[in-house]
Amino acid sequence: MSLAAARAVQEEMAVRFGLCASDLKVIEQAHDWGYDYVEIGARVLVPFEDARAFAPIKARLRASGMPIEALAGFIPGSVPIVGPSVDPARVRRYLETTIERAAEVGVQVINWGSAESKRVPPGWPFSRAWEQIEQTAALIADLAAAAGVVVVIEPINPREANILYYLPDAVQLARTIDHPNLRVLVDYYHVMKQNEPLAHVQEAGPWLAHAHTSDDERRLPCLGDWDQRPFLAALRAAGYDGRLSFEVRGTDDPAFGPRAAESLRRMRELAQAIAAAEAAPPPGPPVR
Repeated sequence: MSLAAARAVQEEMAVRFGLCASDLKVIEQAHDWGYDYVEIGARVLVPFEDARAFAPIKARLRASGMPIEALAGFIPGSVPIVGPSVDPARVRRYLETTIERAAEVGVQVINWGSAESKRVPPGWPFSRAWEQIEQTAALIADLAAAAGVVVVIEPINPREANILYYLPDAVQLARTIDHPNLRVLVDYYHVMKQNEPLAHVQEAGPWLAHAHTSDDERRLPCLGDWDQRPFLAALRAAGYDGRLSFEVRGTDDPAFGPRAAESLRRMRELAQAIAAAEAAPPPGPPVR
């Protein structure tokens, strides 16, 4: 491939790579490792504390020098949205605080997986659970619109959740609410854990607004046994060109930095190779 063609492929690839991290030291180093942005956990925003407690945290995040563009760990299990013990007023207060504070530090997309908060208690009707999830989804969409962010529904594999497992489930919920600020996330980890067909990624394409990946055991992608190429190809086939966050464990390991940089380098190379292969002209007729 010529240099001009290589540059064209690079310019066409709009996917940006981020790192899920909540420790400020990791956030500050993520830029040096080559990441485009950071995805923080909602607990960093101290949503159960007042504005005075949040103020110094907001200042530190803004001064980190790293774009804080996404948020995960949205609704904790201590704020249930499903079951007989739901407190609508408490849920609303929590959502308002978290979404507003996320927007204040630059977050543009909020990942709504939150399996424990929507776990269906034994004996609770699933029909009623879905009604409660839909009610919360509608509220989330309205609050997200007011704050200027997008919330994405994340399907969670059945080892970790007992409702809303697959991408079609998430798309169905988003279709039901039908709000521009409520979209869908795909996480390769959950896709692999439940053997979900990658065809679901392409089918969900119009609804995708965020993506996660990792290797097995939530290790860094490309440094383990899982082949990331099928997932990257599925995202590209779906027309997805947004953010892709590495949701991994071990960020507190002293050796994490070099490994995080190597993982990112390999993922960029794979993405570029997939884009280049697609952009290459088809072979001509055989020479006789």
